[in-house]
Amino acid sequence: MTPPSLAELASHAEALPSLPEVVNYLMRSLKDERADVDTLAHHINSDPAIVARLLAAANSVTTGLSTRIYSAKQAFLVLGADRVVSIIMASALSYRYDTRSSGFDARLLWRHSLGVASCAQVLAEQSSINPDLAFTGGLLHDIGQLLMFTASPINYLQALDLRHQDDLPLIAAEHSLFGYDHAEAGRALAIKWNMPTEIVDAITAHHEPDESGSEIGNLIHVSEVLSHALDLGEQPNNRVPDLSELACATLGLSWPKLAGHFAEIEARYDGLRIALGI
Repeated sequence: MTPPSLAELASHAEALPSLPEVVNYLMRSLKDERADVDTLAHHINSDPAIVARLLAAANSVTTGLSTRIYSAKQAFLVLGADRVVSIIMASALSYRYDTRSSGFDARLLWRHSLGVASCAQVLAEQSSINPDLAFTGGLLHDIGQLLMFTASPINYLQALDLRHQDDLPLIAAEHSLFGYDHAEAGRALAIKWNMPTEIVDAITAHHEPDESGSEIGNLIHVSEVLSHALDLGEQPNNRVPDLSELACATLGLSWPKLAGHFAEIEARYDGLRIALGI
């Protein structure tokens, strides 16, 4: 079976569940300093399923507090907007795209994505990049894998087998069967979904940042490598990608500087993963 071309791929996005409106709103609000707690809570309350998952996750994260969290607004006040946005994004996406089949388990994909998102958020807090934007870029950086699997499951499973058999980077295995990789597929999907330019850049550049020169692309690339190095997603046959020295230099990062954030990254990742049940 011949897989779809990259130009044809975006048409298969219709087979994926649509992004919840609250997620679209949060992405539009990431850089809007005028967005206030009441407005954000109002939009969150428009999706009961997300409210339920937010409250469950928030109460799990805040175990030990005498007051239980019972509303989206209270979650903002107790946890802070950054953490609430992180929980909502991760919860909504992992819930909507919980695809499992022989050879492909979206739960592993979301664990890895959550690991990259946690790294990106912590590193962004040390720079001029918006931490919420960084978290979302990390969470969505591998969304192209899901689209490629949805569009052509047989070919994508063959690419996964080829990666393991020949010990190849995943993007090389994808190119051999599809003629493109999940970063390119994710870019096409992000553009179709009208995502912010920074999210498109984060997805596009996470494996080859030197080609784009994007600041957030550099950050997601470094976060990708760091997540694999820390084995945050507990991936089978975990392989650490090559780290771009140019991306690190551009961001003003070094390995000793990164090492100073390992404990914080691992704690943040573990807290979110347990809270979200993934």
